[in-house]
Amino acid sequence: MMMRIGGAGGTRWGSHIASVHLRTDYVRLSTDVRTGADERKIRSDRAAIVESRRDIAATRNSGLVDLTV
Repeated sequence: MMMRIGGAGGTRWGSHIASVHLRTDYVRLSTDVRTGADERKIRSDRAAIVESRRDIAATRNSGLVDLTV
């Protein structure tokens, strides 16, 4: 199996990776809120989501990614 990272295909790959990270961060935040995690942990989870949104926007050459948490 051959996988190429970079070029036009790399953009799709980067977008996919960023989406996976965003989903993981969202699930972590949701779980922490439901289980009553401390405020510091929740702030950390929110910051991770913001960073993931920036990564997705960068791979899509867009300034905005909609996400409701």
